[in-house]
Amino acid sequence: MRVKSIILSLCVVSNLMALTIDEAVEIALEKSHLISSNQHKVDTSKASEKLAGSAYLPNLSLAYQYKKRDFENFISKKKESLFNANFDYNLFNGFYDKYTIKSQKHLTQAQKFLLASTTSDVIQKTKTSYLSLLQALQMREVANEAVTLLENQLKDSTNLFQQGLIPKSQYLKVKVELQNSKQEQLQAESDVVDTSNALSNLLHQEIDLKSLTKSDIKRIGFDNFQTLFTKSLDNRNEIKYLQALQESEKESIRAVNSTYYPKLNFVLDYNKYGDEVFPDKFSYGELGSIDDEVVGTINLSYDLFNGGRSKHQKAIHKTTILSLNEDIKNTEFEIKLQLQQALQKLKVTAGQIEVAKLSIEEAKEHYQMTNNRFKQQLDSTTDLLDARLLLTQAQNNLTQAEYEYQKAVVNLERVVEN
Repeated sequence: MRVKSIILSLCVVSNLMALTIDEAVEIALEKSHLISSNQHKVDTSKASEKLAGSAYLPNLSLAYQYKKRDFENFISKKKESLFNANFDYNLFNGFYDKYTIKSQKHLTQAQKFLLASTTSDVIQKTKTSYLSLLQALQMREVANEAVTLLENQLKDSTNLFQQGLIPKSQYLKVKVELQNSKQEQLQAESDVVDTSNALSNLLHQEIDLKSLTKSDIKRIGFDNFQTLFTKSLDNRNEIKYLQALQESEKESIRAVNSTYYPKLNFVLDYNKYGDEVFPDKFSYGELGSIDDEVVGTINLSYDLFNGGRSKHQKAIHKTTILSLNEDIKNTEFEIKLQLQQALQKLKVTAGQIEVAKLSIEEAKEHYQMTNNRFKQQLDSTTDLLDARLLLTQAQNNLTQAEYEYQKAVVNLERVVEN
């Protein structure tokens, strides 16, 4: 029983373990199907490299042939058999294999950059989803607090109305405001469900809302725009991906140029002849017999004209390079805009936090003063509702500003590819 109790306690403790934003990122990276898919593409490209590299190795084949005829003459017999061993080695093919392998290596590198970019996207999306869930939870608390305040106010208003100290219009106004706050409470609850589902989908597991820990992501240091933009252009894997594709196309052009060189290969054949099922000497009668032979062949070839195929292939690769160059320029402009937006968002949210912190203290004090004056019938229901609304808005503004600031930091890190 003692052992069972210990095991049960450990299970309970493990279920209650806090889930930090960094742990959420680790889980998302481990379980991401998109990352796994891109990793398989990298492995496929590596296999293609090895396939291209096999061109440097010789080919060795074995063959057996058996023929049976209805007649024979001085050249052919009714039964013939042949065993052949063939060794074929490409001595020179105009550097085609060399540049094909280089082209494939650049494609592999491109896939690695694409994998790194996908990984950064998953990290950004997970952090943003985690922060959005924390934000929704905080907004729900504010909505719940607003409902509680109005429920207490409604009790006070009911007593005052029953005593004839306030008109019915003020009493009904509190009830209407309470219903409005309950609608906002329902929306806040729905936002929690939506953001929880979004994070759960990334982690491929259910989210225990009580296990989440608050995050405090801050921007350490601050570089000017040009410095950050330069870092972005140097670090972004999307640009590196396009550049690697360009290099692959350049190597493909060099591979096409192999058609302008002669081709040279060496072939070695071993043949064993026979006039039965199993090769064991072939007899030509009075002409003699042949048992086996070794034949060495050097083949030299040169394509004088291939219908313009090489010209068109090179044109395709060149226009692809030009297209990729435009893609790179467009990506640079997109990164510039992303950086401008991220820095602006960071600046605005930082300012909003400072303003919200000041306003929330003033709103709390204002609400307390108005509530006391309302109980003494020095302020009206409208004054109290306005004070409560100001407090709720101040709390919401601070919550949104704090989490939007953290999201802005996450977005900036993605833009700069830190």
